Amino acid sequence: MARDHLHSNIQRRNRDTRQARRIILYVEGRNTEPSYFALLKRSNCTTIPVTVPGHGIASCVDFVEEVNAKFNRLPEKNRAKFAQKWMVFDCDGHEDFANAIRKAREYGFRVVFSNMCIEYWFMLHFYNHSGEAIPLKENSHSQAQIDEVNRFIRSYNKKNDADVKLYDCDSKLIEDDFFDLMLAIDPVTHQRRIEDACKRAENIHLNKKRVGAEFRESVTNMYELMIELGVVRKIKQGDDSYKYELNK
Repeated sequence: MARDHLHSNIQRRNRDTRQARRIILYVEGRNTEPSYFALLKRSNCTTIPVTVPGHGIASCVDFVEEVNAKFNRLPEKNRAKFAQKWMVFDCDGHEDFANAIRKAREYGFRVVFSNMCIEYWFMLHFYNHSGEAIPLKENSHSQAQIDEVNRFIRSYNKKNDADVKLYDCDSKLIEDDFFDLMLAIDPVTHQRRIEDACKRAENIHLNKKRVGAEFRESVTNMYELMIELGVVRKIKQGDDSYKYELNK
């Protein structure tokens, strides 16, 4: 089957990066985030992400301190190239998760956080989750979300005679086929799945903020970065109603 995966129709293109805004993204992961942001950059970002991969973290606060020091060591002219500076990290069961987010914000960083893990963001492309905590599976903070993603892929492949690769829990690389599936149109909602994911993530995040539980599982604010990168735009529909639309 062709790779459009139910009308993805997003052309990979090389943008003229000379005039585009750049933001720097310090990510904790070696594979997942760098591969995901690289695919976003090739598809429809209007702001260019410069991704600095990490090596995993044993402490969220240590990661924040390390990143802040690393950014401050850059020559001033290099720091000035970036319109914004971001950190991207997961909870993964770390007790200092919330404190680390607050500290990063104090240092002037914007933060993309996911509790428990970035795979929750991927899961929201396929399921309208309520935001409750997801029990650990096999002592892994991400395995349950990975299983849900792969359950969808198996079902999709069977219904459409397709061969999208399952999400690899070892490499955790984002493959082209999986990425295209996340940008494709959902036949039930008739929206692109990334638009659905942004709306779902925002609803969960804002509902938790209202009750003073912004960082409590399950939650991700990845939708904020999708807006800043120009991947999606938020369109007002009424006094209190918005929808997300993919920039094409």
